[in-house]
Amino acid sequence: MPAKSRTEELRTIVKKVREGEFEYNSREAPKTNWNLYDNAQIKELANYLDNLRDLVDEADKRIKERTPYKKQGPGRPPTDPDDITKVLLLQTYTESPNRVAEGFLYLLREKLSINKHFSYKTIERGYDKKAVNEILDEIVKIANETVEGKEATYSFDGTGFAASNKENYAAKRQKQNSKKNQKKPKSKCSTENHDSFPKSNTAAKKSFTYCVMGVGVQYKLISGMAISPDHSIGETTMFPDVFEQTLHCNPNLENVLGDGIYACRWITNLVSINSATPYFLPRRNVTFKSKGFAGWNNMLYSLWGEPQEWLGHYHMRSISETVNSMVKCRFGGPIRKRLDSRKATETKLKNVAHNVRRIGYIEIIDDIIPHWPRRGE
Repeated sequence: MPAKSRTEELRTIVKKVREGEFEYNSREAPKTNWNLYDNAQIKELANYLDNLRDLVDEADKRIKERTPYKKQGPGRPPTDPDDITKVLLLQTYTESPNRVAEGFLYLLREKLSINKHFSYKTIERGYDKKAVNEILDEIVKIANETVEGKEATYSFDGTGFAASNKENYAAKRQKQNSKKNQKKPKSKCSTENHDSFPKSNTAAKKSFTYCVMGVGVQYKLISGMAISPDHSIGETTMFPDVFEQTLHCNPNLENVLGDGIYACRWITNLVSINSATPYFLPRRNVTFKSKGFAGWNNMLYSLWGEPQEWLGHYHMRSISETVNSMVKCRFGGPIRKRLDSRKATETKLKNVAHNVRRIGYIEIIDDIIPHWPRRGE
């Protein structure tokens, strides 16, 4: 077939998909055992506290094993970062301010195996601690070990966590996209990413913490995240870091999904050279010209040759949007912190709390037992 005809056929497929006119083969609806789901909901809090305690302890243990011992200097011994992390994850679950979180520390200190009581000011300063963020990153890795070898497909998507109930991230993004579609003269000095908010939009910077996440489509565990209160950084810029974290959680991942913003040559090639198959819906004016990126051609030929099968994989990307909704529905309170570093930590806590909560559901509904040491066993 001539290259021109092949390109026209591909563009027709893309146009029909984007306009909702493509005829799909119906997929069998997944079945849910609602009795097990009810049981998971009933035991959610108890399982969350147990998994929170055991995950933080295991993460702290692994970090200390690979970190050289450093002698404590003069002065009062600092509060253990693992204890602070436990309280911060409890605070995230209860969506409580610092002083109320200290009250929960009185109530649940023995349950969470926290060594000593500390004040709400220590809880507040915990949002700035590098050691706390290191433990949170380790928890993401340990949580994903639960489904190691069982999760093959990961979806990537960006979202925003609002600092005010008056702000809506989706509405801001839609308004931004509508402005892009209007023809305006390009500034010669513009260096912004095409997928970022304008730097002049100070309201957007203050109102949202921007986050790109990787999500396993079967078990809905977050496998990686990149967080920034600075909206001049776009989704494509943050993708490599999130993808690398996901690879660390599952080096044998097979499929990588994402919306059209990731359909650029260097991203498809990055996925392909790591032995995974990219599924990113290209633009309407797409061409087969690879420009040196072999992964681009492979993806487009797959879409052109087997559109039903290709789109069957691609549309699983909506799971990442589902997880975004799950996080915001359960931990939907506005971002309380005002310093950028604390905003980033608070956003990460919401995502990690989702994973801790999700582990309890996976154990009951899917009968998958976590591998880490559990207290009392």
